[in-house]
Amino acid sequence: MTEDEDPHPDGWPAQARTSFLTALWDMVVDEDARTDGYPSWIESWLRGHGQENVPGSASAAALQRILACGVDPDDLTDVVRQMQHDLVYNICQLIDDPGLLGLGLDEDRSEPTDVRWGLVAVCTTRPAVRAPIDGLHSSLDELDPSGRGGEPRGRPVPARLPGHPLHARLAVAHARSGDRIQAINTWRKATGASVMEAKAAIDQLLNQFRQDPESSQH
Repeated sequence: MTEDEDPHPDGWPAQARTSFLTALWDMVVDEDARTDGYPSWIESWLRGHGQENVPGSASAAALQRILACGVDPDDLTDVVRQMQHDLVYNICQLIDDPGLLGLGLDEDRSEPTDVRWGLVAVCTTRPAVRAPIDGLHSSLDELDPSGRGGEPRGRPVPARLPGHPLHARLAVAHARSGDRIQAINTWRKATGASVMEAKAAIDQLLNQFRQDPESSQH
């Protein structure tokens, strides 16, 4: 073993991969964050308005026109989040292996085909130690903060109940839309609870939602 080789006994390269992928997810819109009743990312874009409610940028103006047409802000969030996810996933594939995207496979291209990209982690406590980080695209969805593994949230939009798992938020959303059977089934599938236990748990959360609706907006 040479001086530059490191067996990585503490698994820090894996921790570096997780840190990098988590940072990527932090750049994707937070589907739960809300400001003044709107998804926070929309409020942030619209905050740049000037006097007389004139948008400060072309993108903000376009967003305002879309909302003026009556589009559900949650639908916008779903579209933006999915597009951001797809972009991040493709970037991870590009770093892992351009061939996954069909790049570098055309023999007639004039560009050199012997160029590849790579992510290298540097251990700050051991400056001379570096480790290549791979498997980004295959690990990305495991760190989806929503817990859905990169899948869209679908409908109904989960109720905003900070600190509660996805199945609870979905069950409350179904119950609030009038579909109590689906609400109970959602709870039972995730927890294995009986019908009565699921019903009692959902009713408790519904009461919490009604008593403090403002907390569900943040």
